[in-house]
Order: sequence, then structure tokens, then C-alpha cells
Amino acid sequence: MINKISFIKFIVLVSLIPTLYISFNPGVVVIPTLLTLYPSLLLVLVLIFTERFVLMDEKKTVLIFLLYWIFIFARGIYDAKSLQDWTVLLSNMVANFIFFPLTIYLGAQKKFVGPFIRALLIAIPFVFILILGKDDTGPYGFVKTLSCSFLILLMFPYLNKKLKFFVILVLIIIFTYDIRVRASLLYGLLIISCILPYYFRSNEMLILFKALRKILLFCPLLFAVLGASGILNVFEHGASFESIELSNEENNQNQDLLVDSRSGIYNDVHSALLEQNKVLIGLGGTGKTDTFLTKNENNQTFRKVYEEGRRGTETRILNYYQWGGVCGGLIYLLLIARASYLAIYQSKNWFMITLGLFVSIGFVMSFIADRLMYNLNTLSSFFMLGMCLNRELRAMNEREIKAYLRSHLRGFSLTKKNKKYEN
Repeated sequence: MINKISFIKFIVLVSLIPTLYISFNPGVVVIPTLLTLYPSLLLVLVLIFTERFVLMDEKKTVLIFLLYWIFIFARGIYDAKSLQDWTVLLSNMVANFIFFPLTIYLGAQKKFVGPFIRALLIAIPFVFILILGKDDTGPYGFVKTLSCSFLILLMFPYLNKKLKFFVILVLIIIFTYDIRVRASLLYGLLIISCILPYYFRSNEMLILFKALRKILLFCPLLFAVLGASGILNVFEHGASFESIELSNEENNQNQDLLVDSRSGIYNDVHSALLEQNKVLIGLGGTGKTDTFLTKNENNQTFRKVYEEGRRGTETRILNYYQWGGVCGGLIYLLLIARASYLAIYQSKNWFMITLGLFVSIGFVMSFIADRLMYNLNTLSSFFMLGMCLNRELRAMNEREIKAYLRSHLRGFSLTKKNKKYEN
């Protein structure tokens, strides 16, 4: 008999391998990605085709999201010309366009949520290995990889004392290890902002959450339109404040925490889509843009890396825009909007309500960070979307959700489980 629970544990734990590998071998990620991604994809397909998702909401929305990105992937196959095109397409793009959308279905199945949480709790200590790597501050670095713990952090009010101490320790590390990683710092503050209202929960607080959701989904779109029209660039506006500099002892340089590092890449992508008349449907899975980063003649590294053009950026929504155009961005917004709506408006417990707000925050952060790549961070973010669509989780009251979460977070064993809440 197939042990489907072990599938979930495998999918979670092996997604860390490329990150660990590249930490000690910078620039080499294709082979470990291929060796771990495809077995995980196969297991996900097995789980999907052998399960009935009767209690999953918004199946049509998820299907539209999946089918659109399969279409973008197919365009990438048609447009692929170089070896690098095929390499990127068959590794990272398979993850972005097929694997991650499919994992939404897993989060929507209650029986898979508990094993995912347990495996995630086991995976987090392995993240600390990254401290020993050659580069522990990049996109595969320690602090950014520690973002995979966000789901656990959101459970803080429901944890026992031992795990609460662990969560506080993780938050302290996020805030103090390398404060130059601005996205992680911001996420840490936002998580605290999501958790605190639990202790003041009321109908008024729920109304506030509903209002915040609408603001969080609407404002980024407004700023995007204003930026594209040249009326207001929020990144430049933020950078206009007094600098906050940190010294870097390794290279005797200072880093400004308020520096605008996004306007250039937004201009690169938007200009490319306008020039090629691909604003609506994007450049496809192998679409590339010219980048301002190569115009600096003194920076040979960027000139070499982006010799064929830039295939993606540091921001999730901009990636969707580059590859899938306005349609890609709007379909992603639709998924976020429906998932957050169900979690906030149709939940009987505050964990799911909090998760819905965090998903809405994630949409805002997708304009700033959340690079799409095959790692545990991205996997967790899509799994959380699936949890928002999980009718069974949303139907639990406070007592039931607390018992459910504690049953799956008890101890650090991969095998320990509570049969009462397994299904």
C-alpha cells in the first residue's frame, strides 16, 4: 500500500537540497534541482490523481492558474533556441509553471497539512547549515531560506511553550542575523502584526482584517498603474528619505537600506514587453529582457550572467508579468483574492483568518521580493494558498484548530503523529 504521508515529507525535505548545495557551490544549481524536482513532481501527480478533492474550494480558479502557466511553458518550448533556454525551462520553469501550482492541491487536502507541518518543522534546523556555506546572504542565503518558517510562525498562539520559545528564537535571528536582507526584516514585522490581533480578537478586529485585505490587494495595483504611467514611482519616493546606512566590514562599504533597487528592473521588463507588443500575454517561459545591470562596463559579472538577457527578477509579480503579461499578473491576483477571501470571510478560527491576511500581505510583498525559484520558501507559499482553500480547516473552531495544530507539532519526530487528527 502506498504511504502517501511519506510523499509529503519527501517533497518538503528534498526541496532544501538545491539550496544547501548552491550554498557551498555558488552558481551550480541545475543538477541538484533536476535530481530533486522531478521525483517530487511525480509524487505530487500521484497524490493528485489518487485523491478526491471534494472539500477543496475554488478548483476552477486553481485550474485556470495551472492551465495558463502550462500555456506559457509551452510557448517557452516553442521559443527555446539556446542550451541555456532549455536548461532553465526544464529546471526552474517546470517548478514555477507546473510543480508549484500543483502543490496548491496538496494544501487543500487536510490529510496532507499535518505531515507538511511536521516535515517543515524538521526542515528548519537544516537551514542553519547555510551559515557554514560560502554565501549565506544571497537569494539562497540563510535568512531568506529561513522564510520557510513563516507558516510555523503564524501558528504562534496555538503552540506549546517549547515551540513558542523556538518561534521567538527564529524571529530574533531573522531580525538580527543580517538586517541588510530587507524583505525578510519586513516579513518578520508583518508576521508579528498578523499574530498580535489574535490576543485582541473581536468582531471589530475581523472587520479591520477585511478592510486591510481590500487595501492590500488594491494598493499595489494602483501603484503599478501610477508607476507605469510615470505619475508616481513609490520605489524612488521611498529612496528619497534620509539614508539608513549599514557598514560592511568585509568590503569596507556602506549599504543604504532605503536605496531603490527595483525601479531599474521594472523599467527593463515593462520596456521589453512594450517593444515586443507582449504586454498582454508576456514573453513566454523563455522570455528574456535587456537589463540596466549590464550597462556598467566595470561589472563583468552581470555582463556574463545576462549575456543572453535577464530571464527573471527578484520580484514574483514582475516575473509573472515578464513571462505571462498582464494576464499572468491578473490570474495570480485572482488566486490570491479568492484564497484570502475564503480564509478571512469563511473561517471559524483565527489561525485561518490570520493566514488569509498573510496571503494578502504576500501579494504586496510580491511587488518587492519573493523571487520564484525551486526552494522550500516558494513551496510553502503555494501550500499556504491551498490551505486557504481547505474547507475542513476553515470549518474548525478555535478549540479544534488548536488541537489539530498541536497534534502535528508535538515533538520533532517525522514519524510521530496523532491518529485522531490524521484525516
